Amino acid sequence: MIASPQNVQMLGSGLDHPECLCVAPDGALYAGGEGGQLYRLGPDGTQSQVAGTGGSLLGVALDGHGRVHVCDAGRKAVLRIDPNGQVTERAGGFEIPNYGVFDAAGNLFVSDSGDYWNPTGTGKLYVIRPDNRKELFHAGPFRFANGLAIDPTGCWLYVAQSTAWNVVRVPLAGGNGTVETIFQLPAHRVVDGLAFTADGRLIITCYRPDEVYVGHPDGRLEMLIEDLTHELLISPTNVALHEGKLYLANLGGSFISRLASDLQPGPVHRPKF
Repeated sequence: MIASPQNVQMLGSGLDHPECLCVAPDGALYAGGEGGQLYRLGPDGTQSQVAGTGGSLLGVALDGHGRVHVCDAGRKAVLRIDPNGQVTERAGGFEIPNYGVFDAAGNLFVSDSGDYWNPTGTGKLYVIRPDNRKELFHAGPFRFANGLAIDPTGCWLYVAQSTAWNVVRVPLAGGNGTVETIFQLPAHRVVDGLAFTADGRLIITCYRPDEVYVGHPDGRLEMLIEDLTHELLISPTNVALHEGKLYLANLGGSFISRLASDLQPGPVHRPKF
């Protein structure tokens, strides 16, 4: 599919290079800005800024209390933003905290990307427990660990390696387990965001070029959409599914892209702790 005004809608206006997004159960979107802004785009079309951290927001994840847990690359920390806008640090000391994903028990797995230009990678994976203990989950090294996703079985943590142009996985139960390459994309596809569908397919976004793929359980890769003119998908990064719609953050733009989709979302854990 080629992106066009007939199949891609632009949501929000004046967003500060949003890299990240997540969807609340009521359909509200939360997106982060390059200047540390946390935006809320309501289902009714309203737009507001919930908070500002003074840093630079990458991945965002929503818990069951409506709190947004953000990876702040500027502050090198993972923060929690309450619905009233209060900002609390959960864990610090990261190099580039990039993306976080919850499991059902409230553990937040976080990619720490490492050096983008290192040929063998310096990225790691951490886990933040519900009591805010930060632990090394996998020492890698990963080649710029980026988007994360837990598969529908709850057995595997999938990791986008931006500079290896691939998606790998590690066992959730085994901690520092073997890294398996699952999807190898064509050369120079800088993979970024991941999201599972209910039937085990994996949506894979590419920061460069402006492409989105679907990875099938049998290993096949299928192009979902591409923007040949860099106008409706502008360096797409994080991705989410909700009620027949696919949402894409555009790090190179100022809006969120939305397109209709028959892909059903996989489990999204919003734990209460």
